Amino acid sequence: MIHIQVEDTDGSKRSLEIEENPSTSLMEVLTEEDFDVPAICGGMAGCGTCHIQVRKGLEKLPQPDDDEEFMLDSLPNLTPQSRLSCQLKLTPALDGLDVKILGDGVS
Repeated sequence: MIHIQVEDTDGSKRSLEIEENPSTSLMEVLTEEDFDVPAICGGMAGCGTCHIQVRKGLEKLPQPDDDEEFMLDSLPNLTPQSRLSCQLKLTPALDGLDVKILGDGVS
């Protein structure tokens, strides 16, 4: 199981326990759990509405690819810990992650 702490855009916090599934993204879980993640582009790294700040566990994640980097660079609230949740697959690397949803992309 993967354990993730999530702070929504309204400041509410929840702990999630998710089964490992490399074919599913963190964005998909966040939308299923009714977090404020519009996911307008459907997980193609094209809108930034699934923008998160990784507050704990960033060092365990794979580096962003060129598409994710391009989208992140266009976001107004970019932080050094910014990632797109659509690009993070449910692998053991996500266990212990603590994230804040920023979701400030094109909507």
